Amino acid sequence: MTSNSTSELATRGTVHAVLAGPIRALRSPRTPDGETTAWKSAILKGHQTDGAHVGALGLAGDNQKEKKHHGGPTKAVLIYGAAHYAMWQHALRPHAEQHADKLRTMSPAIDASVYGFGAFGENLTIDGVRESTVCLGDIWQIGECVLQITEPRGPCATLTRRWMRPALLDEVRVTAAAGWYNAVLTEGAVRTGDCATLVTRIQTEWTLERVFHLLEGRVVSRQDVERLCESECAHAGLRQRLSRRLLMPGRMSG
Repeated sequence: MTSNSTSELATRGTVHAVLAGPIRALRSPRTPDGETTAWKSAILKGHQTDGAHVGALGLAGDNQKEKKHHGGPTKAVLIYGAAHYAMWQHALRPHAEQHADKLRTMSPAIDASVYGFGAFGENLTIDGVRESTVCLGDIWQIGECVLQITEPRGPCATLTRRWMRPALLDEVRVTAAAGWYNAVLTEGAVRTGDCATLVTRIQTEWTLERVFHLLEGRVVSRQDVERLCESECAHAGLRQRLSRRLLMPGRMSG
């Protein structure tokens, strides 16, 4: 996997949706024909039509249940590329329509059968950016806030449960269309329609797509994992993820 040329990298985008939500008590099966059980998650987020304030730990009114894997200063805001929704509609939209009745029973507060922005549990849906066109360490001005890209989101079992679609885990792993986490450098409001503008790009070697595949690919280059682990653009949490990957010798080349 090679990184994109700098001419292909994104420098501008547009916010299409701002989303936040609390931890909710949910009821649904893991698969459409499975047994309905109770669970809790904040993956069902509501559209913030008046925008939201972005603080050091994320959007006002937003929360995360699995604190080990989500939230905190380096995972304060989850961004997802709006362009991915055109790709997923061929698989996920028909699935949502086919199982709409069961998805609707998941929560009385949010209609989980609706396919559209927010379907991947993100905080900001932004057009003009995706994993292959942004880089680790990028600093972006989005509305009034300034965010720095810290790491790609991993394939998430909560996401597959939200859609009652176990295959979604591997579909995300193959496409790298997982979204990415950001730290908040400057707090401020963000609204639908706001511009996202690149402020600083500290390196161009490690696109988020390339980093994702190093973390999740079936067999990856040991040398690349070690180089990224030693890079200044990798924060401590990402280094831990990379170090765990190095403990899988059967999935390393070189």
